[in-house]
Amino acid sequence: MSVTEKKVGQVNGEDAYQYVIENKNKTRITLLTYAAAWQNFEVLENGEYHSLIEHLDTLDDYVKETYNIGKNVGRVAGRIGGASFMLNGKKVQMTPNEQTHLLHGGNNGIQTKNYKGTIDEKNNAVCMSLIIKSADDDFPGNIDLMITYSLNDDDEVTIKYDAVSDEDTIFNPTCHVYFNVTDSESVDSQEVQINADQILDVDDEKVPTGKMLEVNGAYDFREPEGLGEALKTLNNQNGKVEFDDIYVTNGGKAATIQADGRAVDLYSDLNALVIFTADPVHADKEEQHEYSSLAMELQTLPDAINHSDFGNIILRKNQKTTFINKYHYRKL
Repeated sequence: MSVTEKKVGQVNGEDAYQYVIENKNKTRITLLTYAAAWQNFEVLENGEYHSLIEHLDTLDDYVKETYNIGKNVGRVAGRIGGASFMLNGKKVQMTPNEQTHLLHGGNNGIQTKNYKGTIDEKNNAVCMSLIIKSADDDFPGNIDLMITYSLNDDDEVTIKYDAVSDEDTIFNPTCHVYFNVTDSESVDSQEVQINADQILDVDDEKVPTGKMLEVNGAYDFREPEGLGEALKTLNNQNGKVEFDDIYVTNGGKAATIQADGRAVDLYSDLNALVIFTADPVHADKEEQHEYSSLAMELQTLPDAINHSDFGNIILRKNQKTTFINKYHYRKL
């Protein structure tokens, strides 16, 4: 068990660091203080490392990229319809950053910040702390946020979020991690299984309408399904060429991805899994609808503040909230 730290550059005049956590199996995760990003998740197979997630090489790559690869996004992940919500009987109007809605907390969200990293050797963990300033993102309240990554000897990665605000506000971040556990640059052969009977209906801006729909056809991942075949079914079903969808989960085990003798199980105490097919590195392949990875975002249902049955994302003044997402690698 070990945790190492290395300075990798600067962001906005602040030193940025990279951390590597390794367990007894030589499984390792790599982290950046910039965006509290999960840079890599590697397992040792027959003397060689295999990466399970989309990753970039340098700090500068992460600062420049626009797909939020491995970054923590928020303070509210996903879309907020009309870029507005009611809080304590008052309307809060934000500035839209995508069409008429707010996406991932706006252009100054937590994905744009450099965190302060601290090694917790006792727990084989790294703690990333950030003060989310209302003056930066225009949400009510300043939030004291701690994101803690840990890796145990059972090859399970835990991301724990602890937050407290000095005013009533809303809070619903996620780690925007992209998975590809295959031996290929294509995600087509990756099998996906999602423990969800419903998805959210969305409008033309991909903002939830409030309706929950039963999964059917291409959207039904209750049994394992290869993404390549699912994408063909999707195109035949409604002409769409990508998945960008919100599954209603029930806490506990949310999903499993597997291929080529390896699997990752995803667990959460929240009620949503957002999936998104993409090639965030190669724009030309993306345009041809060839996808290198699948984003799997564990969170409370997006736009929950505007839908009473989606879950509670209100963070009350001086009341600490904690939630946990886990990712367990298994060799098949």
